[in-house]
Formats: sequence, structure tokens, C-alpha cells
Amino acid sequence: MGNSENEKLVPDFLIIGAMKAGTTSLYRDLAAHPKLFLPEEKEPECLVSSGDDVVAIETDYKSLFRGAKPFQLKGEASTAYTKRPVFEGVAQRAHRICGSSLKLIYITRDPIRRIISQYDHERAYGLVKEPLNDAVLLHSRFVDFSRYEWQLQSWLDIFGEGNVFRLSFEHYTADRTGTAARVCEFLGIDPAELPPTRDDLAFNASKNRPTAATGLFKMLIASRLYQRHLKPRIPWELRGRVAEMVLPKTNSTVEVLRPEVEAQLRTRLGMR
Repeated sequence: MGNSENEKLVPDFLIIGAMKAGTTSLYRDLAAHPKLFLPEEKEPECLVSSGDDVVAIETDYKSLFRGAKPFQLKGEASTAYTKRPVFEGVAQRAHRICGSSLKLIYITRDPIRRIISQYDHERAYGLVKEPLNDAVLLHSRFVDFSRYEWQLQSWLDIFGEGNVFRLSFEHYTADRTGTAARVCEFLGIDPAELPPTRDDLAFNASKNRPTAATGLFKMLIASRLYQRHLKPRIPWELRGRVAEMVLPKTNSTVEVLRPEVEAQLRTRLGMR
């Protein structure tokens, strides 16, 4: 730890996924610990947005972590880091930028439920047009992002099991405070300093979530100006209330996954 002027500002730990498995709620729970610095911008994707340009990645991290205090461990969360084959070589890049002591947190979820949640998310943002039962078979990413061992393997090959903390969405939601405490122990900080979690608050759930799917508002929210400079100055509770008032709500799909489609998904995932 420590942020001297000449020290590179790079993560001490990463939440690497999986998408739609509770990473945002875990991120918010951990951000309450005074010894951790997690920037307001979740999903900065620093390790994939600039390819292999080390200087650009380090510059991006310097901007992301400029508010970290010297005694804080720095972390970020980008589920793109376990989205093979869309993004490859991320673990190798992380090792080159952050070093071999980097800690990794990977949260998984029942694979079929995660696929349905991903579909709801993509449908809300206009990223998929087909009905549920067609889309999840047509687009390989739905299955690929649920192939958890395959997604994690490159990280294990480079950093080893000792640097990876695995947890499941189901266990996490059953005991958020206890799970967050175990993550703190993994990171080497005192879990007693972590405030109790608000189990009634879940973040980034697809159902009934306000979304700026189109237009200038979407462009503003996605901009570096908002994410790095404006957003950190606005309490997340206030942001949530404003979003509830001004943005349209998404709804989870009313479609039901047909048994034969679920069977095909399970076959592709190697599940019984």
C-alpha cells in the first residue's frame, strides 16, 4: 500500500466477474471499508479498453485511483475481464501491469439463471433483439460467460489459487455481511472495520432497473467527465433517487425458458 508521488497507481485487487452475478452489490459492500478504495466508476475496463498499451493503461489507472489514500488498498471491478473469447489475454496484461501479488475475486451464479439475467440486461439496453429462447442459443456469449472454470483458468495459470477468492451469488446473498468479511480477510484487512451490509439493498438488478438506454443522457452517463469527475461527488443514494424519478424502468422478461432450450444450454455448459 501507499501512494507516493512516484508510485504507480494500479490495483491491489480486482473483482473480475461474472457478469450478472452480484458484482455490483459486492463492490458497494466492500467500498464501505475504510481501508479499501473502490472508485465510483464500476466497470472501468482499464485492462481491455486500451489493448496492450501499457502506458495508456497506467495513465487510466492513475486517473481512476487519484482519490485513494496512502493506507488504502485499491481495487476495481470489471466483468469484461472474464468475458472470453470477446476479451483474451487480460490475465497476462494484469500481471504485466499490476504484478504477481494482485488479488482476484470471482463471483459466480447458477449458470442458467445468470444467462437469463444477462438476456434481460442486454434486452433492456437494446443489445439483443431476438426472443429469449432464440437469443440464448444463437449468441454464444450467453453460454461462454457462464463457463466459469474456463473463464477463470487463465487467471489461475498466472496468479495461482492462493490469489483467487471464489464465491457464489447464492451464498453471498444469503449472508452478505459474513461473505464481505471473508473477502476482507482474503485481502488482508480487518473485517471488524466493515460496517454491516444493507441486505435489503441490491445494486444493478435487471428487474425494474432505471436505464438510460438511448439518447444524450446515456452519452453523459457513459462519459469520462461524468464517471471520473462528477459521479464521485454525488452520493449513490441521491443518484439512485434521481434515476428512479427520471429514467424509464426495465422489466425482466415475461418469457419462460423452454425445457428443451434449458437442456441444450446445460449440454453446452457440460452440466447434467
